[in-house]
Amino acid sequence: MSVNILFAAADQKWSEYKYHLSLAINATGVDANISTKIAPESVDYIVYAPNSELIDFSPYTRAKAILNLWAGVETVVGNQTLQIPLCRMVDPALT
Repeated sequence: MSVNILFAAADQKWSEYKYHLSLAINATGVDANISTKIAPESVDYIVYAPNSELIDFSPYTRAKAILNLWAGVETVVGNQTLQIPLCRMVDPALT
């Protein structure tokens, strides 16, 4: 069964991330559909950047987690529609 991953960031970011995300996910052996257009009720995970137009997470009833592209999560943690785990980026180079 394929995992549906919604990429939600500013439009220009999709061209930067599409290849690398697909490569990384394929390397894990996970069968995934990664797209900027997936019906909310079919989304399993959301790869998210706070500059996305997505602000209402409530339609994503099947989603298991939101994977934040940035380390900073302060603009999204107060969102009342966020009812699933939010994972922030961690990198040893960040201080």
